[in-house]
Amino acid sequence: MLEEGGLIDDEAFAFQYAHDLIELKLFGPQRLKIELARKGIDPEIAEAAILTAEEEMGPSEERLLRLIEIKYKNMLSDEKNSAKTINSLFRLGYGYDMIKEAIYKVKEETADELYGNE
Repeated sequence: MLEEGGLIDDEAFAFQYAHDLIELKLFGPQRLKIELARKGIDPEIAEAAILTAEEEMGPSEERLLRLIEIKYKNMLSDEKNSAKTINSLFRLGYGYDMIKEAIYKVKEETADELYGNE
């Protein structure tokens, strides 16, 4: 009865929740799946909601680069802080390969800025 009245709509909720987590917390795909599962959303609905939200909000690679630029860029200068950054980004739901590639890009851009190699 609640579903018929439009009061319960798992698909709409899943999309909006995924959208909010992407926008507000910059979560990666794996963390989004975990958070939607915690809310009892069916995995197929969750996957569709994540894909739709990412189409609207931009790919997770861009989000990850933005997150590193905003929060972690200054922590990439030494190995200990780089490891902490990788662990933090992993907990936010980004894959290891994606993290390593993004960190490499940020370090490369930083070196270009410092040494004028544009």
